[in-house]
Amino acid sequence: MPDRSVEEIRLEIAVERRGLADDLDALNDEVRSVVPVVLVGLITAALVFRDKRLLTSGMKLLSKLL
Repeated sequence: MPDRSVEEIRLEIAVERRGLADDLDALNDEVRSVVPVVLVGLITAALVFRDKRLLTSGMKLLSKLL
């Protein structure tokens, strides 16, 4: 006979899912806070190398992250 009931196990799983969702939200916020720094770096690199392909590929990457 298990020590825990099905409802207790389901409740534990729900709590874990909420915790994971909170962690994912925090991670997404951190990634979004880095985007401006990456954008400035890409613009600087594009200006230094005068390569429009670099800037275009960087913009595509940022749009996927957002």
